[in-house]
Amino acid sequence: MTLGRKQLDIEDERTAQKRYRRAVQDRASRPIMHQGSRNNFWTGSGLPQSPAMPFGALVGRVALRKPDEELLEGHGDFYIGEAYVNLDGVYVFSWAAPVACTFFRGSRHHEFCEEVAVIRAFEHRGEEIVDFDDERVCEDVPEQPFRKRTLTVPAAPSRTLRPPTPPREAPRTTTPAVVQQASPPQNLFVADTAAVPTAQPVGKAVPTIRPDAPSPSLPAQTGRPTPMPIRAQALLRARLAAPRTRSLAPVLATLQPDQYDLVTAPAMGSMIVEGQPGTGKTIIASHRAAYLINDDTPEENTLDGDVLIVGPTSGYSRHVQAAIDRLTGGSPRVRVLSLPQLMLRILGERGEPRGSISRSWQDVDQQLAMFVRATVTRLKAGGTRPTCDDVYDHLRRNGSIDQPVAEDPEWAAYLRRLPPARDALTMRAHTPMLATIQWEVAKPPDLVGIEHIIVDEAQDVTPLEWALLASMNEAHAWTIVGDLNQRRSDHTLASWRQILDLLTIPYGDPPIHRLDRGYRSTRPILQYANRLLPAAERAVLAFQEQGPEPTVEKCKPSDLTASVVRHLTRLQAVYPEGTLAVITADPKAVETTLRLAGWARSVSDRFTWQYSDREVIVAHPDTARGLEFDAVVVVEPADFPQNLGRQGPLYTALTRPNRELVVVHAKPLSERLRKR
Repeated sequence: MTLGRKQLDIEDERTAQKRYRRAVQDRASRPIMHQGSRNNFWTGSGLPQSPAMPFGALVGRVALRKPDEELLEGHGDFYIGEAYVNLDGVYVFSWAAPVACTFFRGSRHHEFCEEVAVIRAFEHRGEEIVDFDDERVCEDVPEQPFRKRTLTVPAAPSRTLRPPTPPREAPRTTTPAVVQQASPPQNLFVADTAAVPTAQPVGKAVPTIRPDAPSPSLPAQTGRPTPMPIRAQALLRARLAAPRTRSLAPVLATLQPDQYDLVTAPAMGSMIVEGQPGTGKTIIASHRAAYLINDDTPEENTLDGDVLIVGPTSGYSRHVQAAIDRLTGGSPRVRVLSLPQLMLRILGERGEPRGSISRSWQDVDQQLAMFVRATVTRLKAGGTRPTCDDVYDHLRRNGSIDQPVAEDPEWAAYLRRLPPARDALTMRAHTPMLATIQWEVAKPPDLVGIEHIIVDEAQDVTPLEWALLASMNEAHAWTIVGDLNQRRSDHTLASWRQILDLLTIPYGDPPIHRLDRGYRSTRPILQYANRLLPAAERAVLAFQEQGPEPTVEKCKPSDLTASVVRHLTRLQAVYPEGTLAVITADPKAVETTLRLAGWARSVSDRFTWQYSDREVIVAHPDTARGLEFDAVVVVEPADFPQNLGRQGPLYTALTRPNRELVVVHAKPLSERLRKR
């Protein structure tokens, strides 16, 4: 396609985009109508919720090998957008509708999948389409696959193409220890996949294993894993090369087939998604949350209740919330909270407790939840309506002499050592137990009605926190996302098997899906960070093959923080529009040096430091979880905490940058980081 022709096509697509956005937002602004008996339609106040206001972006376009007379009324192409609307002259289907499989190239095929000729993915800058990437899917592509048009769109195809959906309650067998394709969703838009092969191979399924199976070894460093096909490569490469932003953005245009399959899995099913840093786990978590409550999602794949997405930190919540709001139009049906935020909301507390997450294994053991529930039941049986203070005081006394809460001497001693309630509220180690008590005594109304919980950075959730989340999950449907190599405490669970043993999941164990390809970090960064992993897990499959080698500088202890500031100055010149971070076990030392150099803490974010028009995040390893930056300076790796021979916090920190990594140290590096 010539440059002039492509520019004309871009202008044409911009016109379609403007009209589509007006139509989507006009529909969203209409008066609320009663939509049935979904329990989420009415709020606790008894008033209908305001409609979500979608942004209204066209994601891409699909051209078929020939026009379809029956469903597309003689047309041979259609758009994929953020929401379904009727325009004049063009079919626009939601990214959550089954027909979108033609664009994302997933495995739950629509009948059009075998007819796809060209897929066009749009690149946006702000509200405007600035580029597109055309991908040929078959050989016999029409000369002009995308027609010029005067905009008009009939309603979405509605003929029944397969038998009715079986009830959700139908039994499901335990997933065998082999790769399985998920069953195609059954709805009015999908043909029988047994009769519809794909036009050509588009990729292999995401590897699936049993939760109790040992982690399969990746190929050795000399033998790379077999790459999966990548769609919209040019746009994906451009997006990864662009400066990082403070918030996560939707990536519908470049969502990969394996990611799409996981995003669109049935709502009432559960699954575990694991992968090394930068493999797209948070993208899957955020887009799945939006998919599960989308109006265009097939009914059997959606929920009557709400979705809770749980992350590790408040920074993670802010990072993900922007993408959720964009994808859902700000729908209140998706709540995004870090675990600390969730527990404080349950408690009705505003102040953040101090200290570590646990001082001993008993602080976070699931047995505490059992003690709490037994105490509440006992007090209610006595004819009283217990308060949180009643329950906590009963636990501190270990019940009574003739009826103790805990008969085990070790647990009895622990309960009697508990501090007074007013002191426990200020200590982070006791927050999970106090939140469990509050939940059992009086559930906050705004957290009732959750039917699917998505847990990101799941390797850092303690047994007691899992027990609390399980009591909140009314339908026991889960999406568990994490990386056990990033586990940061000996008091969290060491395997998916142990986590599943704590949860009530209908129909047997859910599958585990492993993501192998890294997108965020470059190959040099991943190769350096992966030295911390067991030898069998160090293979690197990176989409970004090229990038600067990590800079490792040894200096005198007195020069450590000055060296950090010097590297920051250089990196800000290299990435003037990007995001930078310093990750250190001693943030105060770096902050002091920045203050002496003229930097000031941001009034809106205590982790952000500013100088003129420049910004940098100064974060402890715990705070940096789930975030990404253009460049990162990691300070004094020897000071990062370890657990059971693993260096989870350091591994997480080394994999936060998208483009460049700097390591500054005065103390000796670990043997793994010294040797290749």
